[in-house]
Order: sequence, then structure tokens, then C-alpha cells
Amino acid sequence: MVLHTLGIDFHHTSDYYVNRPNGSGDNLLLIFKTPALITLNGEQLIADENTAVLYSKGYPQLYGACTEEYINHWVHFDIEQDDDFLRRVGLPADTLIRPADISSAEGILEQLSIESVSDSPNKAECTDLLLKLLSARLGGLSDSRRHTAHYPALKALRAEIYRNPSTAVSVNILAERLCISPSHFQYLYKTEFGISCMEDVITARIETAKHYLINTDLPVNRISELCGYENDVHFIRQFKKRTGLTALEYRSTR
Repeated sequence: MVLHTLGIDFHHTSDYYVNRPNGSGDNLLLIFKTPALITLNGEQLIADENTAVLYSKGYPQLYGACTEEYINHWVHFDIEQDDDFLRRVGLPADTLIRPADISSAEGILEQLSIESVSDSPNKAECTDLLLKLLSARLGGLSDSRRHTAHYPALKALRAEIYRNPSTAVSVNILAERLCISPSHFQYLYKTEFGISCMEDVITARIETAKHYLINTDLPVNRISELCGYENDVHFIRQFKKRTGLTALEYRSTR
């Protein structure tokens, strides 16, 4: 995938409208940050904020403002090889989509913007990878299931738990970070991920312990501490319950 040009948070006035009956000569990804008018398959639609569309090469591009101010991100690019990458990652062309976690896509877009002005000898490879990651993120997160407004923060928190499970001290502390009540936090977490937060924490701790047991010679009490347990007795009991083996038995399998 080859990047041509991109724009982030471009602001336009209420009379802004793009009319390209034959497209732009390349692929165009638009992310709408304000509501917009858009015509797809001959039908005029209102695109809500934080929706997106990927125009295929040659497809008519008809879109513009429908409020006092119009803001969007855009990426013009080409796919050099005629493969089915976009189909495989589930990113449909010429269709209005609603990514579940737009903030992740915007983070990748920021990285792509930085790489686009880089003088790195690996610039082409890096932009190719970032474009593919952006496409996969938009496609992989575009689904019919509606996520809550807290989903991006919850997803980031879950990733942090798995990176460093020792920081997940209690539901109260985790809920406070999202500025919501503990009961609401637990409801949202279970709704989004299908598992309670503390069950997820235990899973993260046990998986981290397995890594240390297999890849290091650290004593069990030190591993217990690194995984967030206050004492190794509780860790040993929980590890045996989850794996069917003691920590030392598990280590002996490496």
C-alpha cells in the first residue's frame, strides 16, 4: 500500500462540498469528525460523526458539510498489488461504516502522518504497514454490535492489565480511573469483554506467571510479587486451581 497524501482534522466551512464523479484517481479513506452529507449508490445519506468510508478507485466521491462546520481526516493511497487484503480484514469499500473504536484508528493515523515526513530509508515499508494496520483496525472494529462510550478507555485499561497485571489492585481503583462507579464499571467491563474484570486480572496474572516460570529462574515468591499477589500462598493456591499444576511442576515442563 502506497501513501499519496493525508490530512488530519481539516476544518471546512458550511459550503464545503466535494464532487468527483470519477473519483480521485486513487483510493480515498475519509473519517468524518462532524456530521456530513454523502452520496453512496445514488442515495444521499447523513454520515454521523466518527463514521468512515473507503472509496475505491473510480467510485464517485460526493460528500460535504451539513452543519456550520465540517471536519474530517482523509488518506489518499494506492494498493500496488491486486490482492484481497481489504476484504480479508473486513473493510468494505464504498460503504458507510461505524468503527467501534475510532480513537485507535486516529492514533495510527497520527503515526502515519509522522512517518509520511520521515527521511527513514524504511519509510515505504513503514507507511505500508501503518496503512495496513489502519485498514485492519477500521475493518476489524466495524461491526453491528454497539459499544458503550467507555469502550476505548476500557480497551486501553484491559491492555494495561495484561501488560502489567500487578497494577490492577482493585475494582474501586480501576473504576476511579474512568470516573465511574465500581458497580457500573463492572457492568460495562463484563458487557464489553464477556468476562468480569477481576477474572480477567487473574487470567493476566497467571499468564504472566507462566512466562516467568518458563523463561526465568526467579523464585516463586518473587514471581508472585511481580504478578501483583500480596503473598505467595495465595498465588500458589490460585495457580494450582487454574492450571492443575503447582508453580514448580509447571516450571519443570520447560
